Amino acid sequence: MTFRLVVVALAVGIALGLKRHYADARAEDLVWILGPTSRLAGAMSGVRFVFQPGEGYFSREHLFLIAKACAGVNFMVAAFGMVTVTLLHRARSLATAAGVLGTSLLASYGAAVVVNAVRIVAALWLATHPVSMLSAGDVHRLEGIVVYFGGLVLLYGLVRRLDRPATSVGLALPLTAYYVVTLVIPILGGASSSSGFAGHAIVVLGVPVLLILTAFGVQTMARRS
Repeated sequence: MTFRLVVVALAVGIALGLKRHYADARAEDLVWILGPTSRLAGAMSGVRFVFQPGEGYFSREHLFLIAKACAGVNFMVAAFGMVTVTLLHRARSLATAAGVLGTSLLASYGAAVVVNAVRIVAALWLATHPVSMLSAGDVHRLEGIVVYFGGLVLLYGLVRRLDRPATSVGLALPLTAYYVVTLVIPILGGASSSSGFAGHAIVVLGVPVLLILTAFGVQTMARRS
């Protein structure tokens, strides 16, 4: 129990440190995640991104900028917390506690790069295939929710498959991790007082639940057939 409490305390400190670093960082300070993300997104889409000091990675051909807001640090924080909680039962000694934190950091960083690259490629595609019934802002928000929450669910499934724990919480953990980073932390930071936050929160709350219900319905029909 002592080692688990230490892991939790250190994980909270690391998550807060990542959030603080992201809040204060310039594009140059985020090359550690923007660089690999832009290279992977470029390899997936065939688009060339070049670093622009003070801005991020830019594609002149598509007029598309991978800026600070596209770094995926919030996803990494959510993934880090989720994986840490999933593996927490393994923290029985100093070595295993360090292993839980190290594994969680590596897994969350790798997942952030991959998932964010997928989101960027999807955004590039959507830029050339606009959805007439929705505004560009609405499309961007929905795409982010679907990709980031879906990424958390896939990462959780992969970690559980490799870890094979005795208990299961279904999708409660990735859903909680997503809500904490996208709603709870912004609310604690005063974002709820800004105009438009209520509408944004409703969408953020509802879309993941709708995705879960849709997936459950499809799975149920597949079993019956």
